Amino acid sequence: MMIECAPPVCTAATRREFLAILAATGLLSGCAGDTTGAPGGATSRRIEHPLGVTDVPVAPARVVAIDRRGTLPHLLALGIEPVGALTHESIIGSQFPGVVADLARDVTVLPTAGSSDEVRLEAVAALQPDLLLGWTDGIADQYDALSRIAPTVAVDIDVHDAEPSLRAIAAAVGRDQRADTIIGEFDALRAQRIAALGEIGTVSAVLGVGDQIRVYRPQASSVTRWLQDAGGRIVPDTTGLAGEPYRDLFVTVGPELLGEVNGDTLIVMANSGADGEAALNALSGNPLWSGLPAVRAGRVIRLNSQESVGYFGYQGYATVLDSLAGQWAALAP
Repeated sequence: MMIECAPPVCTAATRREFLAILAATGLLSGCAGDTTGAPGGATSRRIEHPLGVTDVPVAPARVVAIDRRGTLPHLLALGIEPVGALTHESIIGSQFPGVVADLARDVTVLPTAGSSDEVRLEAVAALQPDLLLGWTDGIADQYDALSRIAPTVAVDIDVHDAEPSLRAIAAAVGRDQRADTIIGEFDALRAQRIAALGEIGTVSAVLGVGDQIRVYRPQASSVTRWLQDAGGRIVPDTTGLAGEPYRDLFVTVGPELLGEVNGDTLIVMANSGADGEAALNALSGNPLWSGLPAVRAGRVIRLNSQESVGYFGYQGYATVLDSLAGQWAALAP
């Protein structure tokens, strides 16, 4: 049995609006700019980051993203096309996220050595970079070697909130003001779209992982935060839910507890690829599925999990916002 929910809206109207905003403010032009914190005439700026202190070029021209998470989309949103990047394929099943694939056509995919986060140093050096950006945990073991190739800055990627990593990357490339514009313009667009949903009521959000179910808390993803900020209430209260809690983000429960998911509206998160589809089928095939209040009322929405977190940056946020608003408008009253 397949999940009976409205299909994701593919018009990408919100994404077009958001990208138009970026274009109008020069954020997709790739032009030089900002260089926040650089004294007049200086050629470098000192950046503190999780692995040390690095002197970086004021206006880096050959940036390499050693990260399979949010760095590439953030750089593109800031108007910088990196010369190389690690592929996202092991996480999402495609070389680069679809929402930025067109802008990343000329980005060289870096070969890996060992793990998916360990890059071949000779391939990095061949690109003649003037700045390397990488996920802190992913580059920790290679940090010294990478720093001998080019100035290297580590970035903590918060997959549950894109803003901290965007700001850290903007600081490294001297485009803090552009980050402010991206965040501010998107927040205004989000507020407008979420306000149009009307009264939110109670909402549950789940993600199937194999035959297990992650029951989201309000801070687990952008979508649950947006809905709670707009007056919705994320249910159930997971503090008394038998399962395996993960920080303050979600509780993983067995399939026998699906009946606890009692929101008036149900957000079903789905990962990309065959595993994600299999988890969706396991969820909808659960005998308790048809008894859920949201399923009985025809109020089920399916969203891409990775777009709702930090992997696809604000471009992903714009796409998932568009899908959320479109599907919500089509729900039964």
